[in-house]
Amino acid sequence: MSFRTTALSAALVLAFLTSAQAQQPALQPAATPPLTIACSGPFAKESSHARLQQAFGAQVVAIQKVDGAEGETFEASVLYRSEPARRLEVTWHDDKKRSGLSAASVKTPSTWTGPEGIRIGMTLDEVAKINGQPFRLNGFEWDYGGYVVDLKGKLASLPGGCGMTLRFSPGMALDAKKHAGLIGEKKLSSSDAKLLAVKPVLVSWSVGYGE
Repeated sequence: MSFRTTALSAALVLAFLTSAQAQQPALQPAATPPLTIACSGPFAKESSHARLQQAFGAQVVAIQKVDGAEGETFEASVLYRSEPARRLEVTWHDDKKRSGLSAASVKTPSTWTGPEGIRIGMTLDEVAKINGQPFRLNGFEWDYGGYVVDLKGKLASLPGGCGMTLRFSPGMALDAKKHAGLIGEKKLSSSDAKLLAVKPVLVSWSVGYGE
């Protein structure tokens, strides 16, 4: 076989391989799980740290100390720990095994969506409408200020057996005299006109399971 014939054959083989490769679909990167929390899947009652890593990737889920109430700190499984908009903190009933989901919690500026479409930035009135009935919450400007304390309705017991914890913050600065009735250790109704007038918004929420 002449050199010219060999070169021609090699060119034809190369052309065929190039054509075949062009017809192959491009490899797509692994899909990023949606930022949605439901009382199932990786957020089911029997979930674990390992299950979160399987669902979101081991590089995304880490053990980290997080802040609790009254200066308390504790360890949690944290997703996207350096990204405020995607950060999610998960605590466990069994801290040693890191299993048995206790709560999955987010706060401003999170973009996670929860059951019934709950998300950071919703108004008090919007959440009450989703819930299907009014609820009570603490007055503002103390350690437990703005937390819903008497949640009944759709958000209190969700499919999958979990419930929600909600915290609101006024959408404007409160005046100590004018808004005295909304400040401190007292219970407020979500339907109170004076409360609605300060435009409370949802600043943190969580889904969780009792013992």
